[in-house]
Amino acid sequence: MRRLFLPVMMACAAVMGAIGIAAAQQRDNASSSTPFNGMIVDAEGRGVKARVEVVGSDRFTVADGKGRFGLTNISADDSLRISYKRKSCTVPVASRRSLHIVWDNDDPSLNRVREDEAIAQMGAEYVKRRDRVTPTAGISGDRLRATGMTNIIDALILCVPGLAYENGELCLRGSSSLNSRSGVLILCDGAEVPRIDSLNLEDVESVEVVRGANSYGFRGTNGVIAVTTKSGKSR
Repeated sequence: MRRLFLPVMMACAAVMGAIGIAAAQQRDNASSSTPFNGMIVDAEGRGVKARVEVVGSDRFTVADGKGRFGLTNISADDSLRISYKRKSCTVPVASRRSLHIVWDNDDPSLNRVREDEAIAQMGAEYVKRRDRVTPTAGISGDRLRATGMTNIIDALILCVPGLAYENGELCLRGSSSLNSRSGVLILCDGAEVPRIDSLNLEDVESVEVVRGANSYGFRGTNGVIAVTTKSGKSR
């Protein structure tokens, strides 16, 4: 009797273990496909077309004209970096299923953040496919203008994950800083320039963003932003 009992118990344990693993995998799959929705508005309730980036990854999206955004594969301990017009802040998800953010453009650290059940119930409606920027990526002038921004820096910050405006310089997070400067190397029609603030966005044909561009020499280690204007393309 004992000889029969032991194999039966071992078989039952194996079956229960397999069921537990399958259930865990099912929960993980369900979690990874669960949409995470958010909305960013100003103090008057108008949508803020900000870039929303998952900290520590290359995943990002851009809020629409009403401030709505959607992502998937968001974990309870993730943080989102919100960037708009050279200002940014980091918001922990903190197990929330959605985020409603009232943006304070004077000081984003004062943003009001709360969970909104109505937004969470929208499901995948806010989730949209967004282009991702790879380590070497070309961005057309049309895409930059489609952001609705009038300044090239604000448009680039919306389109390029990890790009920030700090201490008067454009910086790419994730790039090495082997020299005393952290700003990227900026080229306009092949010539190095200190700034592109005054460049008319309507004149931009395309922008190439390169992280860790060793081919550009020591100055390229912090990344390169190479702008081609419409007149430069025709030369």
